Amino acid sequence: MSLILLIFVPLTVAVPVYFLRRHWSAAVFVSLATTLILIGVCSQAPLGEPAYILGRELVLDELSGFLLIFLLSLASLMILYAWQIPQGWAFIPSLLAILGLLSGAIMIRTFLIAVLLLEMAALVFVFMIHGRRPAPVGTAIGYVVPLVMAIPCLLLVSWLTESYALHPDNLLLIRFTVIALSAGFGILLAAAPFHSWLPTVAEGAPFAASASLICIFNPVVLALLLGVLNSHLWLTTGSPVLLVISTSGLLTALVAGVLAFAQRDPGRLMAYAAISDMGFVLVGLGTGSLTSTTGALAHIVNRSLLVLLLAMSLGTLRTYHKDGSVSTLREALRRTPGSIVGYIVGGLALGGFPLFNGFATRWLVYRSLPGDNLLYSGALLLAGAGVVLGYVRSLSLMLQPSPELKAEREPLLVTVMTLSLAALCLLLGLAPGLVVDPILKIVQEMAFIAGG
Repeated sequence: MSLILLIFVPLTVAVPVYFLRRHWSAAVFVSLATTLILIGVCSQAPLGEPAYILGRELVLDELSGFLLIFLLSLASLMILYAWQIPQGWAFIPSLLAILGLLSGAIMIRTFLIAVLLLEMAALVFVFMIHGRRPAPVGTAIGYVVPLVMAIPCLLLVSWLTESYALHPDNLLLIRFTVIALSAGFGILLAAAPFHSWLPTVAEGAPFAASASLICIFNPVVLALLLGVLNSHLWLTTGSPVLLVISTSGLLTALVAGVLAFAQRDPGRLMAYAAISDMGFVLVGLGTGSLTSTTGALAHIVNRSLLVLLLAMSLGTLRTYHKDGSVSTLREALRRTPGSIVGYIVGGLALGGFPLFNGFATRWLVYRSLPGDNLLYSGALLLAGAGVVLGYVRSLSLMLQPSPELKAEREPLLVTVMTLSLAALCLLLGLAPGLVVDPILKIVQEMAFIAGG
């Protein structure tokens, strides 16, 4: 019963929250209480015990349990942030609806239905795009078109994997499965060469909405990819799917890292930095060893924290400074201290700067690469350098004189949240075992891991 609550409670609460939008504090209180209660439900739910809904099995295993608690925690922070820095009337109810649909996608054992729930959640995100003012038409179209292309590919994967069980000697089925899987998941994860849609969305949508797409939607997509690899071992042993994943990851990290350096718009820069980081995740996953897969999943956690930190910082800067310009660093630190610190820490950490959590988990991926593979190591280092230099360059562009600075300071709660997230990123960089150790136990149970 508790598993069903994880799906239907946020979907149900989203309706009254929508009607409470004129009473913003009440809407925030109800939404925050919902996410915190769901965290408690998820932490107490028995692992491995199935529940059924309309004859379909739901199971909460170690990976899905860890992921749901993490995503609900991120959502709680987003709700608190939206209380202080409004993100549009649809943001919180849409976020709750997305959480319910993604919870079902993570727990349900039928891949076909999981894909349909994923599509429904992705479509709800369209309401977030507009924020406090209508977004450009191209932003919504640029998001919906890739989604329409990706979902049929994943539905085809479901049919092909079922067909392979009946015809295991058909090599053509294996090839088509790898192609459909690579295209479907590649589009949704914004992997190169399917990456261009995410910067377009991040440029036109509110920063918090972009963060929800990157921090909440992407990890669920990756979890479904892991589920396919785990359930169909013939893909990893009888096809080049892992090689395709690692090669795509290398290309994604390198292309996005180079493009990040050239960006002037902070939303596009954040998107390219997140895409480059996804490349590291795919390289680690494609390597297929215990160390690399652990590093990849731990990096997803760190990536989500960093993107959320950047989104909160940029959203505050755009609200309290004209056009994102912050005049001088001293003036910016006086008016928006948390946001400036968060922007600097988030940008450097997302690029893999040492001492921060982004570097700690990247190091696991570096260690897992073959010792003689200088191409991968050099390309990944170049990708990280491009992101770091892009953020250093963007900060110098932001620090331009602006005669129309607002007099307000950022809310105290926002300052506390951003500085706390920045401190957490530093802590996880100095003590990466806080994230790596729990994930290592999860990865050890995965069937497709080769070990090492």
